[in-house]
Amino acid sequence: MAGTGQYGFRLDSGQGKQGIEGLAEVNKALKSMSKETRDSMKATHKRAAEIVIQGAKRFVPVVSGKLAASIRDGSTQRMGRVRVGSASVPYAGAIHFGWPSRHIKPQPFIYDALDGRRSEVAAVYAKRIDELTVKYFR
Repeated sequence: MAGTGQYGFRLDSGQGKQGIEGLAEVNKALKSMSKETRDSMKATHKRAAEIVIQGAKRFVPVVSGKLAASIRDGSTQRMGRVRVGSASVPYAGAIHFGWPSRHIKPQPFIYDALDGRRSEVAAVYAKRIDELTVKYFR
């Protein structure tokens, strides 16, 4: 697990925001394809996000359980996204990234979950890109 800085953001570990090679080209090509195909990509993003969500629920600090319950999928047709917090759980960012003036240390449970399951997420995308390649380009 990579280290975090004072505010819970990643230290320069080369891990930063990750992209999947070829995903931008696939998304661009999807614009000209059927709505069914575009919607199937949203399902792929959702599967990838669910992998991270499952891992995050193991790492999230638990007091009342509200923070863990607020971890959810926010995927779209263009990207996989994990959302945390809500109006009733406004402290999610402070827990994840820390709040030094309040003596809250960062507990980057989403980052930790992704670090341990990065290859699983990549495999979901690789499989889907292979399926699309076979379907449309061969």
